[in-house]
Amino acid sequence: MGESPAPAEPQAATRKASSGRILLMLVFGGPVLAVGGCALFAAYLNINGGSSSNDSISAVGAIIFIVGVLAFLVGIVWAFARWADARVKAGKK
Repeated sequence: MGESPAPAEPQAATRKASSGRILLMLVFGGPVLAVGGCALFAAYLNINGGSSSNDSISAVGAIIFIVGVLAFLVGIVWAFARWADARVKAGKK
């Protein structure tokens, strides 16, 4: 009656994502994000001129586009750096 339940076993630590997986997410996710931001920007772009209530949504689309392009570029540079590092390490062996 007065027994307390046994403590639960500790959970194993979660695995960290490998750098290869992160690179794939940056290289493939960046353009997807950029295309989505571009579509959002173009959909709410006020072509006729003047002020519109959708100007802030269009600005958010532009920011998402820029973030997507930057993520793609970071992924490419990181992949190149990993490739160059592997080449240097292979040459030293």
